[in-house]
Amino acid sequence: MLAPFVFQTVGKIDFGLDTLNVLGNEAAALGRGALVIAGRHALAEGKAVETIRHLCHKAGVETVLFDSPPAGEADLESVDRARRLRAESRCDVVIGLGGGSVLDTAKAVAGLANEPAPVREYFDGRPIASAGVPWIAIPTTAGSGAEVTKNAVLCDPARNLKLSIRDDRFLANVVIVDPRLTCSCPPRVTAESGMDALAQAIEAFTSLGSNPLADALAFEAARLGLRSLVAAYRENSNIEARSNMSLGSLLAGVALANARLGAIHGLAHPLGVRWTIPHGRICAILLAPVMRFNESVVGEKYGRLSTLVGRPIIEHIEHVRDQLEIPADLRQYRITNEEVEWIIRESLPSGSLKMNPRPTGADDLRAILNSLI
Repeated sequence: MLAPFVFQTVGKIDFGLDTLNVLGNEAAALGRGALVIAGRHALAEGKAVETIRHLCHKAGVETVLFDSPPAGEADLESVDRARRLRAESRCDVVIGLGGGSVLDTAKAVAGLANEPAPVREYFDGRPIASAGVPWIAIPTTAGSGAEVTKNAVLCDPARNLKLSIRDDRFLANVVIVDPRLTCSCPPRVTAESGMDALAQAIEAFTSLGSNPLADALAFEAARLGLRSLVAAYRENSNIEARSNMSLGSLLAGVALANARLGAIHGLAHPLGVRWTIPHGRICAILLAPVMRFNESVVGEKYGRLSTLVGRPIIEHIEHVRDQLEIPADLRQYRITNEEVEWIIRESLPSGSLKMNPRPTGADDLRAILNSLI
């Protein structure tokens, strides 16, 4: 008998080339004033931001631009600055344009729009009492899946903490995935965000929370990523590869939102916030070692993934990582044994770690980390 499961996702997804053009109508259906939160790359390049403002204006929606997004990870200070601007300008819709950090910032700004306290209090566990305002997610990278998750992953650099604020009402009202928006991604971002998507697909596929519906999405996400990531990295304008990666990232995001993740993401958060390592790079480095650790309990599912590439999946993951010129270890960060113990202490309470298919304790984490430093 199949175990019962619950499956939940965003209100609406517009996917495909040039779907950005539907933004005006989508925004007008939700409100009259939109706060646009764009990533630094999008702000510098300018074209997509101007297109968004033009489409909204044409549909009768005025826009206000938040021009100081997070430089790296989504952080508490950036969220509160954007919350203040939204309140002052009385915007009743939030539009996020960017990678995972920007989308998580937009998600938190929209989700906490009617809450009175600083974001730090919700980061520390204060319950969210009221619904926020609608928001529209427009990813410009193929990796995080943040456009379709209900958790805003934020960091507090002062305390070396990276945690999620999670609420069902944080799910986007509309997601617009236009693969053309990813064509301006630098190759390094393409590689690392793509490996994040691949890690998320594989972890969701093998998580203790996996279910048949999430499995189907995660397997297809893995297939698309394994097929197209290297091509997208090598050829920025390869629109077929870009479309496959955008769809794969989207599917992996929906899958992880329902099945959760595993030890890769349990370890990735403390590593990222303390050593300022891009999240996708950490996932790429951890992916093969954690898969090898889990292999004894999820061998059947790894076998199904292996059929996609014609050889053992872990061996292929290492091959892809090398083709993307991503390091195989963490040695460049000079992590000490004492710092390993800190990483372990920070990882053990992680919800992702608890969903890892193989029970994972301090000794297991220590062995994985020691193999990489």
